[in-house]
Amino acid sequence: MKWTTANLKHANYTAKHELFVGTHTGSFKHLVPALEKNPYSQSNLTDVAALDKESRVTALAFGNEAQTEILLGRAKNVVEVHSLGASGASRTRHINVAGAPIVGLARYNNKLIAGFSNGKIQTTSLDAVDDEEEESAAEPVLITTGDHMDHLRQCSTARQIVATGGKARQNNLKIYDLSADGKQIFSSKNLPNDYLQLEVPVWDSDIGFVDGPSVLATCSRHGYVRLYDTRKQRRPVAHFASEEHGMSFASLVANGHYIYTGTTMGVLKAFDTRRMKTHVHTYKGFTGGISDLYLDETGKYLSSASLDRYVRVHDADSTVLLYQCYVKSKATKVLINQLSQQRQLSEDDNEAEPEVQTQESIRNKREPKATPLDAEYEDMFEQMATVGDSDDEANEQQMTVAQKRKATTQSQKSKKKK
Repeated sequence: MKWTTANLKHANYTAKHELFVGTHTGSFKHLVPALEKNPYSQSNLTDVAALDKESRVTALAFGNEAQTEILLGRAKNVVEVHSLGASGASRTRHINVAGAPIVGLARYNNKLIAGFSNGKIQTTSLDAVDDEEEESAAEPVLITTGDHMDHLRQCSTARQIVATGGKARQNNLKIYDLSADGKQIFSSKNLPNDYLQLEVPVWDSDIGFVDGPSVLATCSRHGYVRLYDTRKQRRPVAHFASEEHGMSFASLVANGHYIYTGTTMGVLKAFDTRRMKTHVHTYKGFTGGISDLYLDETGKYLSSASLDRYVRVHDADSTVLLYQCYVKSKATKVLINQLSQQRQLSEDDNEAEPEVQTQESIRNKREPKATPLDAEYEDMFEQMATVGDSDDEANEQQMTVAQKRKATTQSQKSKKKK
């Protein structure tokens, strides 16, 4: 498919998906590409009027395996828990945390795990507490990982395992076991020094679990992708280092033998863990930096959020652009989910309602609206002198002069002929 900036949906894209998008302005949007009549319709799940400069969405994750709960983190110390109902409605719960901005969220055994950019992890109990005073009285548990954190990721197969990564050597890849009170079970080791005996710079900007809790992949703003196996060694077992100038990886997601990475220059590439010397796929269609990536449950559809204000869905195997939608602001986080049958029926019902509203709005636009009269404006026009008569006289004089000129020219032509 050719490169385009318009909303599009591929004819072969028949999967029943829904997308949840967090933006730089703080809006949290819901898109349903499965709709046939209007697959680009968007609905805000938060109050847009209550957003401020610190409402930027910095973390987005599912809170349970059924994917009926969404954890949303912002640049301020508030976590939003959105519970999705079968009818399509969502219920929001706000929880205060100790730090900001939030760079990662997870949930394990009815506990909320939040990672902050200052390198700390907070564990807050959510034992069915509805009273705000009781929530504030509960003392959270803080775990210090370093002085900087870029991302916190939870393992989907072993939900008690979380991994963190950040900038500098002291904030490298670390793995913690939440079932053992947040005990650190792994800490990565950097590559050997280069030929000048200088330390190789480290910056783990994003993390992904490849094969269970033991195999992980990291990407860096310094242009490398590394693969770790905690059962073998602390140093990476395979790595890719880009020789291109300005290659900066910002987001990563992994599934099976493939690692998908997005750069700040709008390049999406796929790597095979069995041979990391070069990439195996390149996905096109981006005009801005890729801020987030997420795979569906099957691993066939790759969703991406980009700073060019577009959300896209690619076929992970054939690299074909299947869906593209403009979300009006810079997209920072994205989630893709399989749309259930009950929610699909409710979305179809909601899709039929806007048609009636649009017809009514068209009728209202066609009806002329009476404008209020301004007395001062009307008095000014009444006091102005009329100039219609003088204009008519001037036009008549111009017409007589033109007729006389035509008569003289015709007489001169007749004399010459004689």
